[in-house]
Amino acid sequence: MEKTIRIAIIGNYNFAYHSHNATNKAIQHVEKVLDHPINFFWFSEQEFCEQDLENFTDIYNGVFIAPGPYLKPFYFASILKTLEAFDIPILGTGEVFKLLIQYHFEMKGFDLKSEKIISDNLLSGNQFSQINLDKFSSECDKLYIHRGGVEYTSSRYSILPQYSDILAEDFEIGARNQYFDPEIIKLKSHPFFLFTMFCPQINSTEDIPHPVITYFIKNVIRISDIKETEAQ
Repeated sequence: MEKTIRIAIIGNYNFAYHSHNATNKAIQHVEKVLDHPINFFWFSEQEFCEQDLENFTDIYNGVFIAPGPYLKPFYFASILKTLEAFDIPILGTGEVFKLLIQYHFEMKGFDLKSEKIISDNLLSGNQFSQINLDKFSSECDKLYIHRGGVEYTSSRYSILPQYSDILAEDFEIGARNQYFDPEIIKLKSHPFFLFTMFCPQINSTEDIPHPVITYFIKNVIRISDIKETEAQ
């Protein structure tokens, strides 16, 4: 039997949130299709920071950041710094996209108070809006080759073009939406550090798991196998 992989999910789980239930189901969809056992565990922002982070990657094989709302978003500067140093796959979806952008530019020395790098959420409430993906990177083009580029999101942020160009210095822009804002970004200096502004889990089904979630889980399994082989 395949070794069970363990996924830590960062977010304040609420059964009333469609995106949270969809996160659980999307992982289960991939588990069934890949026929590989997966356990997942939810941590609030504070609970994650209270873990033994030095040994965290010995216990968990991947980290999935669920959509918000987040009770204590100020923890994310520390969380993102920690996750960048991890050698396991990281996937973030929804509102954390904006927090990553802010964190990244702050680390590059930008003054977030004087420069409006990224907008507030252009969508109100917990409603989902359709966006259309375009301008795929070669990597993401392969993920979407058998499906259209329609996704759904409750988080839509606008980034000024000049900052989008600066972002591309450190992140590969995997896809943009019809407004030309980045929707998928992947950190170039990390084995797998991928964030989406939209919620891929919303579009996942039991028969056809979402390709982004599948790609994440496949890399969790791959990197876990490599680490286990190296440890032997």
